[in-house]
Amino acid sequence: MDSLTGVLILAGGKSERMIFPKAYLLFDGKTFLKKIVDEYYAAGIKNIYVVINHEFGKGEWVKHIEELNSRAVIIKNLNPDFGRFHSLKLGLKNMQHLESCFIQNIDNPFVSAELIESLLEKKNPLGYTSPIYNGRKGHPILVSKIIMHHLNGLPDENYNLKNILAPFPKSLAAVDNGSILININTPDDYTEHIMKKETSTAGAEAY
Repeated sequence: MDSLTGVLILAGGKSERMIFPKAYLLFDGKTFLKKIVDEYYAAGIKNIYVVINHEFGKGEWVKHIEELNSRAVIIKNLNPDFGRFHSLKLGLKNMQHLESCFIQNIDNPFVSAELIESLLEKKNPLGYTSPIYNGRKGHPILVSKIIMHHLNGLPDENYNLKNILAPFPKSLAAVDNGSILININTPDDYTEHIMKKETSTAGAEAY
């Protein structure tokens, strides 16, 4: 178990393009959120923080929050219109006791314990670590305390995280799976990368 590393799962948006909370879409029989939390937990990451749109943390959605079995700290974003960076800062201000943290988008449910462990092995204490596939960097990323502190000190505006990270040293973890490049943002994305995959797998198991 890595007690000084955490993960910040960003699910604080409005899921307008999906027309359904991405956190609660199903993949491998679990919601995106539950699957992601379980993968980090399996990799020994027990400091798990989730920023979620407050509208998706009440009413009919409460059952999905409860199924996390106390594995995650839930932080409700009361201002989802403020953008992704606002969610990032909401989470990070609760994580300043940690030495590093993963930044995990809810729209990339393909993360695995194996990928998490490979990034930990390449941890950069002065910068960040990113998975790379065929020359392209993907998700999630693992950032150092230095970057966490820097991000937390920036004004609450809409920044491009890629631009913020550019000056910092980086380490790369090569992977052989292109799923690190995939984001599920629309119903078409979900059909292409989740539904078709699960249908194909079910068909193969039938023979």
